[in-house]
Amino acid sequence: MARVGLPSWVPCRRWGWMAVSFGFHRGLSTLLAPKAERAPRWLPACRQKTSISFLSRPDLPNLAYKRLKGKSPGIIFIPGYMSNMNGTKALAIEEFCKSLGHAYIRFDYSGVGNSDGNLEECTVGKWRKDVLSIIDDLAEGPQILVGSSLGGWLMLHAAIARPQKVVALIGVATAVDSLVTQFNQLPVEGSKFHLWD
Repeated sequence: MARVGLPSWVPCRRWGWMAVSFGFHRGLSTLLAPKAERAPRWLPACRQKTSISFLSRPDLPNLAYKRLKGKSPGIIFIPGYMSNMNGTKALAIEEFCKSLGHAYIRFDYSGVGNSDGNLEECTVGKWRKDVLSIIDDLAEGPQILVGSSLGGWLMLHAAIARPQKVVALIGVATAVDSLVTQFNQLPVEGSKFHLWD
């Protein structure tokens, strides 16, 4: 049995072994849920028996997503770089939305998680298109965008592109200036880095 605050290792079919923290901080839903009995005690590292839907897009990779029906405004979680829709933040926000009865969408970018595509061919511009596809094709009514890390950058671009659908933004450790800073540090000649495609 693991002591409080130390990770406990649980088997995970997809990634081998994964650490799950059972420390004092048990997630956003525990802090924000109106009733303690409705909040999860911990979030599993792997949810192997979940039903994943796919958004089909002509000439673009299919996007894996999970949608929770509920009241408006809906909430869309935009993950960080190399994160997917099964991360602890995405799952905690889903539990919070369930407790309040709000609509919620979490998804995987092209080339990440369960979505189609090759990660080596992905760009920030392609992931921006992914976010806009989720907003345009899945979301109903006004939306609150929650962007984590790189998702904060994409959240801002989505809000600019779809001002009629986005009513609020919530950034979680957003990396809104990181891309521009890294881009400006690249040499002008010989660079094959493309911020947008």
